[in-house]
Amino acid sequence: MTEEPTSREDYWEGSPLQMVLGLDPYGIEEIIIEFDTGDEEVLKPQMREEFGSYELWEAATYLGTLSRQLGG
Repeated sequence: MTEEPTSREDYWEGSPLQMVLGLDPYGIEEIIIEFDTGDEEVLKPQMREEFGSYELWEAATYLGTLSRQLGG
């Protein structure tokens, strides 16, 4: 028997390219980065309960830097 993955209403996994498909970027309260080692890094907004556009831009810049460092 194959178990289906548990789906959570508040969970989304994808890439920024999928934003074109209509994903609303508002309401993002945290970004969780899971590493192959099992470690996690949780990014939360500093000023509000939800990320604003500038904070999302900064998070994207951080993720780009992180991926370049880990990739090579």
